[in-house]
Parts: sequence; C-alpha cells; structure tokens
Amino acid sequence: MNKQMTSKKSLTDYWFVIEPYVYVRVTKAHALLYNTLDGVTLESYNIEIINLLRELLEKENCGVLLLRSNTYMQKEINNFIRVLRKNYMGDIIDINLSNGKPVQLMPYYNYPNNHKIYKKKNFTPISNILENLTEISIHVDNTTDIQKMISFLKSMQGAPIFNIVGNVWDIPDYYELFTFLKQHPSQKNLLCSYTQVKLLQVVFEEKFSYNISVHFPINMHELNNAILLLCNQTSPIEFSFHVSSIEDLQQTERLVEQFKIKKYQMIPIYTGDNMRYFEENVFLTKKDILSLSISMKDIFIHQSMNIYDYGKISIMSNGDAYANINYPILGNIFKHSFQKIVQKEVDEGKSWFRIRNQAPCNDCVYQWLCPSPSNYEIVIGRSNLCHVIQQQL
Repeated sequence: MNKQMTSKKSLTDYWFVIEPYVYVRVTKAHALLYNTLDGVTLESYNIEIINLLRELLEKENCGVLLLRSNTYMQKEINNFIRVLRKNYMGDIIDINLSNGKPVQLMPYYNYPNNHKIYKKKNFTPISNILENLTEISIHVDNTTDIQKMISFLKSMQGAPIFNIVGNVWDIPDYYELFTFLKQHPSQKNLLCSYTQVKLLQVVFEEKFSYNISVHFPINMHELNNAILLLCNQTSPIEFSFHVSSIEDLQQTERLVEQFKIKKYQMIPIYTGDNMRYFEENVFLTKKDILSLSISMKDIFIHQSMNIYDYGKISIMSNGDAYANINYPILGNIFKHSFQKIVQKEVDEGKSWFRIRNQAPCNDCVYQWLCPSPSNYEIVIGRSNLCHVIQQQL
C-alpha cells in the first residue's frame, strides 16, 4: 500500500509557480532569484535548473510552468524547489487541484533598452521629459552673463533643484541672481570650495543651502576660517570631501570629529595612479550588491535609465549645456531653446539612458541589481567596477 502511494505520488505533475515579487535572471551558466521583499537570494549553476527557469521566464508562460513528475523528482531540481518554497519565492501546485493553468500576473519590463521608448509610445517627448527635469547645475564665474542666465531661468518649467557651482561672489551682479532665485520655489544649493566661502546676506539664508567641497591637500587656516563663517549662518550645510587615498579618508575622519561636522560625504577621486585604492574601496563585491535593498521598480529603472544622470543638465559659464560633462555638448542656452537641448539628449545623447547593457555586465546575473554606470566608469575606461565578473571567469 505504501509503495503504491509512493509510486502514485511520484507520477504527479505540478504547476511550478514563481511569485511576482521575485526577480529571476538567467545566463548561460548561472541563475539568480532575488526576493524584492526581503532581499533573500537563491542561486544555481545547474544547467537543468537554469533551463527550467529560462522556460519559466518565457512571456507566454507568465511565471507558471508545467512541471512533469520525472523532472520534479530529479534530485537537484527537487532540492531547489524545496528551498524555493521555504523562502516563499515560489510554489508547486498539484495539477489535479486545478481546472487549468493557474493565472499569475508577473511584472515584465516592456520598454526596449533605449531612448526610443518615447517615440514608440506615441507621445511628445518634450512635454513629458521637461517635466522630469530634476536638477540643473549652473556653473558661474566672472565671465557669466547674469542677465542672460536669469532670462533662461525664467523660461524653466516646474521646480527642479538649482545648483549654483563656483565662486558666485566673483560676479559683479550676483545679487540679482540671488534675488531672482530667492523667489523661485526650487531648492537652491551653493556649491563652492572651502576657499571661496562667504557669508550670505540674512535675506537669503533660509532660501539657500551650502555644499562645500574639500580637496586634499587642505589649507587648514582657510578651512578653519570657512567653518567659522559657516557657523554664523542658518543655511543647511554639507561638506563633500574628495578623497583619493586611505590617508585622505583618515584625515577626513579626524576633521569631522575635530570640527564636529554633522553632515558630510566622501567622494572618491580617481587620479590615474590610485587604482588599487579604487579596487579596495570603490569596486563592488557580490556582498555589496546583494546588501542593497532593491525593489522591482528599482530593477526596471536600472533597465531603462541612468539613475545618476537622468533628468539632470549642467550649464557652463558660457551657456554650453551638457547632460554629462564627460560627453559631447548638447547646445548653448543663449543660442538654442532648452526644449531643443533636452530633445537632443533624448534622441542622440549618451547620458540619460546609459545602462548596463554592454559586456561584461550583459552576461552577469547581477546586471540589473547593480547601480547604473557612473562617471567613474567613464574616467577609468571600464564598463564595470566590480569584483564579481573576475570571480566568475
């Protein structure tokens, strides 16, 4: 009797189901399942499991696949499904308990991996893209035509963040720029070196924030003076320490403690001869990647746009506009409409839609779990800054 029941059970077919909140990625020799609710992962290098998951991912299967009894009873697959069920990432359903194939709504990324998505969806890029502008960085110096710059800013739609970069106080009529920006509902940040810090007039204090850059080696006398000045301001203040070595990191920690700096960030700087520092402190490991809390929405964003560049435009002191200053100019705000400048980035640009769709990332299961490519990849000349690919080779 027991043998008969066991035999009958072994011949049972199942519906194999993956939960919609589980991200599945397969390559030729590696499979990854990532639970976007709790960050739990399940990986396999078994070719049978890889093929099973690849078939499951076919759109016509929609996350549900008929699992024959002889396949289910294979040791590797059986163990894999047991772990899968234990982690609430999927399940099996006896086909006798269902009148047909169960319905499963799986999240699919439907847009192609390029900026043509706007044209394919038949809506005007301009009316939508301009609404998605999140940040405009305006670089100023003593050659900046403030009147033209203000005229340009008046044409802006929405309320993107305005970053004023450089020594504003070098500009004779900077007060007019501040007066205009004060009335604008946007967040306004002043980005300057600690050697260029000056007091804001009281009328502007509550409207502007400071982001103070600190490069090494540091002039301690000037840094001390800058901090003393900033102590007399009510504006929010953040320090950005540009570090290129362990010594810079250690000195930053001492300065933060010494001056009781509350808000700060450390920005790694590539000098051309500090690759080892980057490999040890900047390059991502598998543990780094999987330690991030990543939602299904984040994964789709990584497949469609660059999280660092999208929606951002930099305008130089002469009016030249860039989506990323490491890529070709898009136009000049004093000669071209801002609509045309943004349209050019959508049609021809390399920044907003720069994603990890190139080798070696396109053959890695962690491809869309990783953050978007940054400026470090451009400067260093590598498409990936991680230790994962080397470990897989």
